[in-house]
Amino acid sequence: MVRPAAVSLDSCRKIFVDRDYSHGLPVRFIKDYPPSLDGIVSREDWEETIETINNEFAKAEQVCLGSIAETLFGLCTCYISRLFFPTRYEKQLDKIRRYIEAQNKRLFLPVGLCMLDPMERGLRIIEINILSTGRLVSHTSSPTPNCPATPSQRTIEVEQV
Repeated sequence: MVRPAAVSLDSCRKIFVDRDYSHGLPVRFIKDYPPSLDGIVSREDWEETIETINNEFAKAEQVCLGSIAETLFGLCTCYISRLFFPTRYEKQLDKIRRYIEAQNKRLFLPVGLCMLDPMERGLRIIEINILSTGRLVSHTSSPTPNCPATPSQRTIEVEQV
């Protein structure tokens, strides 16, 4: 019989993917394959995931006509416009969060891993929790499915087999 059980993400073993500062300060993460994932997640899937996250951060930080217009509009409205309209950067961060959620459902959760949004750690690292009890069912007490807001909310519900 399968029954749900709560697992604290704070008590899980973790894998950390560091920032890559070799190209300067733009947000990029090291693509090196962690030895802890050997036999769990394929190298190709890992590299594709990290490369996609890196590319999305590059798009977020790109200066273009739209970002210049957004900045000027914010300046002209004393940045009150930011209360009503999300910035390009905020939209891109949301896109990254949704991508990580999708990768968790497709790739990581079926093998007992849970990747957290890098914003959870101030864009310094990507944290991957190793869930030793089974497959993820749903998060509890969390505003977003894969990124609990506070340490007290860092609990997920898993199926025990």
